[in-house]
Amino acid sequence: MKNTFAFLLFITFYFVSNAQNTAETYTLQQLQEKFKHKNYTEKILLDFQKTMIHLREKPQLHEDIPGEVISWYTLNGQFSWHKTYLIQKGKIKEVETLPKDDIFLKKLNSYVPEKSKFSYGSDLWSFAFVDKKLKDNFYLIKAAAKSFNSYPEIPNDDILLYDLAYKTKDFKKFQLVRLKDIHTDKWTEVDEY
Repeated sequence: MKNTFAFLLFITFYFVSNAQNTAETYTLQQLQEKFKHKNYTEKILLDFQKTMIHLREKPQLHEDIPGEVISWYTLNGQFSWHKTYLIQKGKIKEVETLPKDDIFLKKLNSYVPEKSKFSYGSDLWSFAFVDKKLKDNFYLIKAAAKSFNSYPEIPNDDILLYDLAYKTKDFKKFQLVRLKDIHTDKWTEVDEY
């Protein structure tokens, strides 16, 4: 009996504390007012609303490509999140905006000094937003990346911060288009693969 009471007390405390740690999401009307594109169906907006349930803070909304790509992000220290959704045939589908394959990384690293190499650590890449849709049906994405440092507590001149532009058709394979050191204005155009 004692154990049952303790268990029920724990469950009650858990659900009450978690309920207090989640932010209120956007209403359908707020979503309709936030976006430029006015032809989103209620179903799309309600499905998008469901993706924000259980967040600790109310996210910022971003309309990457009105009517086609929408996203949200929240900056909450170690719990920062960014989700991007493609709208096709009356449905939303979560898509990746950050590359993860070795071919992309090899190409990126071929343009930087030997001592500085980029990797796919989550703390090394910014949120990536779809910038525009190109004429050839590729999506152009922009992000920033920091090169890997095995001793982050020690200042190191070999650490690079780069702005990147890359493209994709399917949000699975990504092709580097151009890059630049954030301390310069000059972009380096990337050769085709």
